[in-house]
Amino acid sequence: MIGSFKEMDKKRQKYDAERPAINLNNPIFQSIWFAVFGSILSGVLLALGFPGFGNSTLIFVALVPLMFAVQGASIKKASWLALLSGFVFFMMSLSWLHNLTGTVEGVGMKASALVGYALLALYCGLYFIPFAITVTLGVQRWAGENVWKNVRFMFAVTMVWVGAEYVRGFLLTGFPWNPLGVSQYANPTIIQIAEWGGVSIVSAYIVWMNAGAFITFRQYTHGSRMKKYRPHFELMIGIVPLALSIAHGMNVLFNRPEFYESVNVALVQPNIPQVEKWDTEMDQMIRDRLAELGSTALRLEGIDLMIWPETAVPDFLRTSRASYDLVKSMTATGTPLLLGSMDVEFTEAGRIYYNSSMLFGKDGEELGKYDKQHLVPFGEYVPFPGLMRKFTPIEVDFRHGAGSTILPLRGNASFSALICFEDIVAPLSVNATRAGARWLVSQSNDAWFDPSAQSEQHLAHAIFRCIENRIPMARCCNTGVSCIIDAYGNVQRNLEPLTKGFTTGQLHPRPIGLEKTFYTRNGNVFSKVALIAGATVLFVLRSKGWKFRRKKDVPEVE
Repeated sequence: MIGSFKEMDKKRQKYDAERPAINLNNPIFQSIWFAVFGSILSGVLLALGFPGFGNSTLIFVALVPLMFAVQGASIKKASWLALLSGFVFFMMSLSWLHNLTGTVEGVGMKASALVGYALLALYCGLYFIPFAITVTLGVQRWAGENVWKNVRFMFAVTMVWVGAEYVRGFLLTGFPWNPLGVSQYANPTIIQIAEWGGVSIVSAYIVWMNAGAFITFRQYTHGSRMKKYRPHFELMIGIVPLALSIAHGMNVLFNRPEFYESVNVALVQPNIPQVEKWDTEMDQMIRDRLAELGSTALRLEGIDLMIWPETAVPDFLRTSRASYDLVKSMTATGTPLLLGSMDVEFTEAGRIYYNSSMLFGKDGEELGKYDKQHLVPFGEYVPFPGLMRKFTPIEVDFRHGAGSTILPLRGNASFSALICFEDIVAPLSVNATRAGARWLVSQSNDAWFDPSAQSEQHLAHAIFRCIENRIPMARCCNTGVSCIIDAYGNVQRNLEPLTKGFTTGQLHPRPIGLEKTFYTRNGNVFSKVALIAGATVLFVLRSKGWKFRRKKDVPEVE
């Protein structure tokens, strides 16, 4: 038996030694269509890793086809391939934007919604270009048989990707939707590391592992190792950060401290379609539904706060007798009510509009108010209104709030509110935690995009805000997902999206005196370092690539 195994092993070694290498000169591999296929494939694999498709493991190799597509390309060609890949990814992962056509009237407005969707995907695809250029130049300079040069290449592409994601999060008001790290929202052991570097550090080890896989696969087609079809040292290095993050996550989750203080909340999910929210004839129906769900929730004992979603009432609460009477009746028993409403301020210069969250105590006494800080372009204000107003249904612009507001609750269980997409903007949660919020409330109206995967993607971002700051959050949404998220990203939800109802739950406010996380204290320092490192890498690669070509009398890469 032993002899037969030895004989089989000799045959296997002989087969490996005689196995032909992949012929890179084959016209198939030189074809532009092969590169285009790789670019599109990466875009598809990336999208499949996010909520809506849910194959999060694919994200760890999703960039490999794009890296192969651009490795021997000119800078110009690599840029176009990267833009195509990014465009495919965002068209798929943001496909819920197509549902905006159902909330606006007229062919012109519907066409504007579709054009805006495509332009946003194209804009976000631009941020793939620095990564592709780094791959192109990095392969020429570093990638090969030297392990440490390969590691240098892996570091370079990782820093450039993270830096580009960071810029996308703040440039032109920012659109930090679906960074790579968010794909892992349902893997709690992997994402606890976010308390150190935010979602960016999760994105970093995803790209790092993609780069390690690319280098390993590349050994099968280049160099002396091309006939040894086995994992190489670079792949092992690529796995190390993931393994360390899992070890860290398990240590954190198995050693969680006990939080004894609790707050009981009731979350009302009215499930009002967006077309009905805009119909004034439905105003009373909306109030009746809120009254029905709210009064039912208040029959339960021990509710410390009832929460309604963003713009829950159908008009301006401050100027509407019907809506204020509803609030007054809901708070008659003394249970505070937090609700979303449009608000108006009358000044000598005219009316100023806000998207607000208002806290009311017994008999409708206003206890506090938060005005949304991060407004949505073309949703709450119109950039260049003289030119763009006619392409949107927005007739007036809202004004942004001055900053985070600490809203009082019994004892010291104070909290801060986030409205709409503000829970995807990490600095807002950081600022609220620094200001003294012990837990967060996110109020949203995602009915604009239902039915779609948008609600689940939105929830995925909120989970990271909790882990980054070790602070719990109550999410109350018009159509879902309404839930409670603890400080470790675990989700408690009892209501399905697109259902009418309410749910109650208990959360544990962040203990007073608990040391703030590294991320809360320092914010996006990891992302900023990555941006500086990535910009330096691109500068060095571009300048040295130019000198190398001049010395060798090689035509300049486009």
